[in-house]
Parts: sequence; C-alpha cells; structure tokens
Amino acid sequence: MALINKLDNIASISYNGDTVNSNTAETLLLLAPTITKSVDKATASVGETLTYTVVITSVSLALITNLPFTDVIPEGATYVTDSFTVNTVAATPTLTGNTLTYTLPSLLGLAIATIQFQVEVVGGEI
Repeated sequence: MALINKLDNIASISYNGDTVNSNTAETLLLLAPTITKSVDKATASVGETLTYTVVITSVSLALITNLPFTDVIPEGATYVTDSFTVNTVAATPTLTGNTLTYTLPSLLGLAIATIQFQVEVVGGEI
C-alpha cells in the first residue's frame, strides 16, 4: 500500500455533453517523520569512542520547522564536546546532565536529516 501524503480533489460538471473539471484542490498531510539510530561498534572498552548516527526522514510533503531532538547519553559514557553534526555540518546542542537536545530549524518534505555525535566510554561502578 502506498503512503498517502497529500489529498487532491477535483470537482466536475457536465455541460452540453462535455465534462468540465475544476482546478485541483490540494492538501498536504502533516505526517510524523521517522527516526532510526545506529552505533558504529557492537562492543567497546573503557576509553573508546562510539559514534552514534541518527537519521530523521520526513515522509510528508510539507516543511517541518523547529523539530526538537533529544538523546539521553547512557550511563557509563560521556558526550564528546564539539562532535555533534547535522548533515555533516557542525552544530551546537545543549547538554543538560546526560540529556543532549537540539532543535532542527527545518526539514523539507521528503528530506533526510542525519545527526551524528560521539561519546567516550568511561565505565562505571560495579
């Protein structure tokens, strides 16, 4: 089944045996984007760096603005300062405790935003 991301509607009349169509009335549907996350290592030791990649995909045709992103850094890891990028361009997130936040200013319809950042494995108490 195909994804429906807009509604097109046309009205018509019949005049002297001919069909006359109206213009198309179009409505873009606001659909929630999808999000996936991956990490570059399945196993790691204390002192190693992990790179997380988050892919946000717009399935809507409409522009999405001011999309908040949140990621909680896991216990046993610390955020690597200045490692945050959006579509390979350096960006500055906010780090409060172990919660990383950033607002994507805009995401075009049917576009993809790729966020990457790193954490260092610091371990924890046993």
